Amino acid sequence: MKLSEARVEKGVVDGHKYVAIRLPRRMRTLASTILNGGLGETDSVLMLQVSLHYDHSDPVEHMRSLLPRLNLPSDTVCFMTAAELDKAFCTKGIEQNGSEALAFVSAGISNAIRAGESSREGSVPHRQVGTINVMVVTDEPLDDCALANAIMTVTEAKAAALEDHHIPGTGTTSDAVLVMCPSDGEKCLWSGSSSDHGIAMAVAVRSALGESITRWKGANGDSVHFLRHLAIRGITYDDMWNSVKEMNALDPAWDETVIRNKFEKKLELLAKDINVNALLTAAILLEEKGRYGQLYGLNEEKYQEDPVHLLADELLGIALAEYIGGSKCVFEYIRYDKKKPGILSKLGPFMDDIVASLIGATMSTIYSEMLEGEGRLS
Repeated sequence: MKLSEARVEKGVVDGHKYVAIRLPRRMRTLASTILNGGLGETDSVLMLQVSLHYDHSDPVEHMRSLLPRLNLPSDTVCFMTAAELDKAFCTKGIEQNGSEALAFVSAGISNAIRAGESSREGSVPHRQVGTINVMVVTDEPLDDCALANAIMTVTEAKAAALEDHHIPGTGTTSDAVLVMCPSDGEKCLWSGSSSDHGIAMAVAVRSALGESITRWKGANGDSVHFLRHLAIRGITYDDMWNSVKEMNALDPAWDETVIRNKFEKKLELLAKDINVNALLTAAILLEEKGRYGQLYGLNEEKYQEDPVHLLADELLGIALAEYIGGSKCVFEYIRYDKKKPGILSKLGPFMDDIVASLIGATMSTIYSEMLEGEGRLS
């Protein structure tokens, strides 16, 4: 099957953007999707974009109710995502020694996570909603075992694409996958990464997902500022501002909205600074190494204890605070590091220090500006 044979329709229904994919013939399916998952058969697929705060009481029934309005059959396999389909939806067709595969993907990676990481108590903060949806079509008939094998091959390709783009995870917490194949003909027993159709599926997924990730990151590709890297790890403006509020250091006479706007604007300015980015990047990489026992002299368990002889995390925090604004910023960083308000209490040894320094130093500069503007520093 060629990409040109698949009819892709984009639009809006019930206030939600969607992509509907209609194939020229019915196919066998194996899926982990919100609607019509498991083993089945269809010629139609729907990807529905919902908001980050989507909270329908019955999302499955909501999705089902939209199918007639889009003239889609009841057996349509349905994905749901908070990723922006205008940017995230990508397609790729691959041929391998006469075997063809099509991939249709959408990537939201702000809650990327390594498989098994959620079981590490205290090591993973809450993540923003994000989903990687992968649909792949092969022209090779597959039996049930081969369909399951294809899920494995496609998932490995997804993990490879994330590694290609330096995303710290093997997927997200809400990924879904669909494999489709012809229902007629002699069925293969496997779809591993050494088979031609397995290779075609893997390359198609890896390529399409790579393009989707690049679009998600933006025009700068891998060279993105630290605010984006923090967001990928679930550390948002809201999280950082909640830490500020827990410190109870805002003058009641000040307008909180004004102060927060100043806070976000200063962070955006710092995000353009190569040295601030370098220090944050160092902390992020060291955190990744330490979490998996890859720092010399510290196994994984000892690292999570944040031992007293580990000083490099504090040194990075001090360096960042000094760079941003000198001694006053260092003092404020230390206050945040000692109290660990909000999300800081959920972060690992390097991340809690560098984020405490970022928040404390930024707020210190704001305090000085506000007090100076009111004539209270003279």
